[in-house]
Amino acid sequence: MLVEEQVITSRRNDAVVDTSDFADCLYRLRSTNRDIDDRRMAGLGFLFDAFLARTASDSPEDVSLQVDAVRELAADPRALGRPDRDGTDFKNEAEQRRNAYAWLVERTASTSLMHMADALDTTVKQVRSRVQVAAAGLVGLPAFTSQVRAGVIGYDRYLHGARRATTLEPEHLADFDAGLVRIRVSDMTAFKRAVTQLIATLVTREERTKQVRDRRTVETYYEPHGLGILIARGPSHQIALLEARLAGMARSVIKGLGAPLGVPEGREIVDERGMGELMFDFLTGSQPAGTLTTQSTDSDSTIVEAANPAGIDVDATAEKIAETLAETGVRCPVDSEWLKRQARITITVPALALLDKNTDKEDDAARVPGMVNGHPISPETARQLTGTGHSTVYRILTDPTDGTVLDHAAKTYTIPEKMRIALVEKWQFCTLPGCDRSAVKAELDHIEPFNHENPKDGGPTSMGNLHPLCREHHQMKTEDRLRVRRNPDTGMLTWTLPGGHQLQARPPTNPIGQAHAQQLLNLTTD
Repeated sequence: MLVEEQVITSRRNDAVVDTSDFADCLYRLRSTNRDIDDRRMAGLGFLFDAFLARTASDSPEDVSLQVDAVRELAADPRALGRPDRDGTDFKNEAEQRRNAYAWLVERTASTSLMHMADALDTTVKQVRSRVQVAAAGLVGLPAFTSQVRAGVIGYDRYLHGARRATTLEPEHLADFDAGLVRIRVSDMTAFKRAVTQLIATLVTREERTKQVRDRRTVETYYEPHGLGILIARGPSHQIALLEARLAGMARSVIKGLGAPLGVPEGREIVDERGMGELMFDFLTGSQPAGTLTTQSTDSDSTIVEAANPAGIDVDATAEKIAETLAETGVRCPVDSEWLKRQARITITVPALALLDKNTDKEDDAARVPGMVNGHPISPETARQLTGTGHSTVYRILTDPTDGTVLDHAAKTYTIPEKMRIALVEKWQFCTLPGCDRSAVKAELDHIEPFNHENPKDGGPTSMGNLHPLCREHHQMKTEDRLRVRRNPDTGMLTWTLPGGHQLQARPPTNPIGQAHAQQLLNLTTD
């Protein structure tokens, strides 16, 4: 008993010490977090300042007055609607901020952001998103900004509010700002819920419905080990109908109801797939279809007649014009040539996986994955896909040191298909630093222009003189807003951005290619 009492006493003493230590740690944590919030807020301001400076440099017209006005608004986050402020003053400032924010949103699409993407080691897309959040917060939400600068709220809470502000029309920002500072909640979950409720009070049902419809989209993400994620965003009733159709088909299979699904008489369903598997397979195996608005090819003559008021029956003419428009059903073509051009994926398979020469050891680290459009898949899946009979196999040689694709050349302007595939595998993305658009759908650009009249005097159609560019950056290069040159010794690309700033790009290292080279080396040295 004496021993047990001593142990209990010791544990109680430790608990007292632990509590004291924890309180001290918690104090330091809060102090440090406050400092971090201040630095993050300062960083947001620096980002916004850099964007304004870049906007002034890129704009073909003089926008110095607009930039100065925006800077003044961002630096003076006075709380809108304070009791001691005049109502006219409130209205004028709200209008100024609304107009300034709308102007900034327009500029984010035309301002070159590659410089900031390089400085922050991120993508242009991410920088554009951060700039929009900064504009919404610093310009559109002055009262809310005052709270975070005074330490009343944390930066994470501020960031959430500013992000949600980017989904609103400019005319709602003043009311949203006033509502945000009135939210009194103790935790982040409750704050997010309150923000959602606040937005619901500001945006009419018609506006929200239009936003949901206008912003409908499909997003794809790829994770390691061959996992792909497809997200469809749009009107809830359409998503619900799609789910109901998929679930209905899956349930019919599980219940063995083959007749509604077109299973011939004399055949019964013995499929062992589960509900989720069936829904996925039905979705991915479906043939995309829909409707398009089309116009009669002779509509021009109808419109010209309607423009002549002499003797024209306006109502009859309007009906005639309406008749030229129609909803036309369309369906994804199954023609193999169309699919090759428009619905193609690139599967990269290590040679040993294709030849099925890999070792049978389950724990063998040398079993190298394949890739689909640059995303890893298992060697078994890659081998199965290349053996479907719907694929064309090209040989691609890679550098064993870093896995990058080696160069090979062509003598014509027309780019051979195998070279196009090799370039996509080599670069994987648009070659402009900071751009994360895939090379699969990019345009191939001659670094040194091809001379159509005298090919010998121009840049060759070769791996070394070609690179993938997304449409936006290809157009900027064509307009001479971007310039690029290649070092023939290193293969490094040097980009010159607006303002003269330079960035370098090289083909990304491919660990899968490196692993495959090591696997080949192991086989030849065993």
